[in-house]
Parts: sequence; C-alpha cells; structure tokens
Amino acid sequence: MPADSFVAKLNEQIGHEFAAHQQYVAIAVHYDAETLPQLARFFYRQALEERDHAMMMVQYLLDTDHDVVIPGVDAPVRAFDDVVAPVTLALAQEKRVTEQINALAATAREAGDYASEQFMQWFIKEQSEEVATMSD
Repeated sequence: MPADSFVAKLNEQIGHEFAAHQQYVAIAVHYDAETLPQLARFFYRQALEERDHAMMMVQYLLDTDHDVVIPGVDAPVRAFDDVVAPVTLALAQEKRVTEQINALAATAREAGDYASEQFMQWFIKEQSEEVATMSD
C-alpha cells in the first residue's frame, strides 16, 4: 500500500501534469496561430503525453484503493514575445517536473514504500527524455 505522504504528493503531481498538458495546448495553439504547423503538432503531442502521465498516476491511486484528487490548475501562459519563448518555457517546465518526480520517488523511498518508488522509475526515465527533447 502506498504511504500516505506519497499519496498526497502524487495527487499534487496529477495537478502538475494536467497543468503541463494545458500549457502545451496553449503553446500548440500559439504556434498554430503563427502558422508554424510542425511546432504546433509537436506541442499537441506533448500535451497528450502529459495528460497520459496524469492518467497513469490516477490509475495507480485507483488500483491501490486511494482517493484521487483532481485539482484545478492555473491558466497557462498564452502570449509569447518571440518564437523561442514557448520552448524556453517548456524546457523550464520539464526541469521543474523532473524535480517533482524525483521528490516523489524520494518520498516513497523515505517511507519504505518500495512499490511506489518502483512506479516512479518509469517517470524518472521519461523525464530524462523530456528534458533532452526540449533541450534539443
């Protein structure tokens, strides 16, 4: 059974993942409006990935008989000064999510919650790829 401290943080992370989803949709729409279809398509795909990450976390909590809290999220940034600004924002977001994911794994480890720590390993690997992709 997941530790209560892990469950609380995972519910918070669900909100972060949905916020990332919203931000990537906003970036995609921005690029669509700027007639940059390849960048728009890239960020629409990224948005779906973030939504899928949130849903994986939701499913983990459901599978372990814990309450799922779907928090509200702040409005995403919609206006950008130039074509590079959205990517800069996305990279900062991915670095922040990496810190959050690592903190979740640490919380599980500190609580002796090895199943939840194992669950987080996939996200740790995924975040390495996400940061590398945004850096490129």
